[in-house]
Amino acid sequence: MKVIGAFVLIFLLSISLSLAMDILLGFKFSRAATHLLNPFWVMDAGENVMLLFFLLITIAQLIFVIKKNKTNKQKGSS
Repeated sequence: MKVIGAFVLIFLLSISLSLAMDILLGFKFSRAATHLLNPFWVMDAGENVMLLFFLLITIAQLIFVIKKNKTNKQKGSS
């Protein structure tokens, strides 16, 4: 759970830093948000598949670790 919290915190801080830099450069908020999302709009199909694959691997690993910890706790408490 700490890993997920740290990931979310770093993710939000990096997004806010990127938005703040664009706003300080003189762009409006809507244009700064467009700059933030632009790399995802210009990706090819293969790049989208690889991004999805890496996200699925990350989620599957978290689920595996949670299930493994749950079974270890059940075996240890019996």
